[in-house]
Amino acid sequence: MTLNNQLLVALFGLGRAGKFQLESIRSNPGVSLIHVVDTDLEKAKAVANEFGCEYGRSVDEPLSNAGIDAAIIATPTGEHFGQIVASLNAGKAVFTEKPLGSGLEEIDTCFQLAREKRLPLFVGFNRRFDPSHSSLAQSVRGGEIGALQLVRITSRDSPLPRMDYIKTSGGIFHDCIVHDLDMIRFISQEDPIEVYSVGSNFIPEIQAFDDLDNVLVSLRFASGLLASIDVNRFASYGYDQRIEAFGEKGMLHSENRYPLSTVLSSEAGVSRPPIEFSFPSRYREAYHCELETFRKCVVKGIPLPITYEDVRMSFLLSDLAECSYREGRPMRVEG
Repeated sequence: MTLNNQLLVALFGLGRAGKFQLESIRSNPGVSLIHVVDTDLEKAKAVANEFGCEYGRSVDEPLSNAGIDAAIIATPTGEHFGQIVASLNAGKAVFTEKPLGSGLEEIDTCFQLAREKRLPLFVGFNRRFDPSHSSLAQSVRGGEIGALQLVRITSRDSPLPRMDYIKTSGGIFHDCIVHDLDMIRFISQEDPIEVYSVGSNFIPEIQAFDDLDNVLVSLRFASGLLASIDVNRFASYGYDQRIEAFGEKGMLHSENRYPLSTVLSSEAGVSRPPIEFSFPSRYREAYHCELETFRKCVVKGIPLPITYEDVRMSFLLSDLAECSYREGRPMRVEG
């Protein structure tokens, strides 16, 4: 069990999300990987050889290991709920990638079980832990730009995710836009009263899944605040993630990041390197900070920074945004 603030974990899933969890574990001396699980046994074996840990296809063995403190769940979306419940029932703290479940009932069930077991249930909204985004939110809450009037979030993916991922992702509203909705609530500390969405397709393969690749969401708040989110599954120039917060006293930006700060000025004009290519590099610090925060929640008992209410509302808003698109009308937020 936990010794000298060391967190002993099992990692479930070595796909898209599991890879950046491994990177965070590598860089955190306070976290030790004890067991890794994946359906691809050769991949699991390779990771086990690197980390000197156990491996397998089933979660049963690590969940029965009394020496493991926590489960990190990075498996495909449809497996999250069952693995969360099994982990909590086994007495393990849980760090899960979103979505936690397929509906509000599953979210309620998981958090109720976590309360009964007195175990942390940490849901991964990594953008809250990005230094730039977090600084912007703190400045807004500190009153640096006065009353908040407008928030704009741009979120464009790179590279285009594989179609087998998109097919099982839960759709653009619950896979992508849920992060942006959470960020708006994180920045404003307010829930919207109305959501309206429009969407379209430029990628036929995504349209074939009854999903979207180009979406605009607008939100209205009781305070008068307005917010907008534009999301696209593919930006040819890199991973485009920007936030703008406008208030009565000024404006705050959280801009894209560049791997190099070199800028060339010549008679041909001014040029600089492309922005970060994809989310693992753009949010590297955020993932590291997120894992370290989870460690402290488990070994030091600090409060969870992302609450049951946060997870529930972000899911509800994603549902309402999707319903708005499908029904072609604004949706009231009842809570």
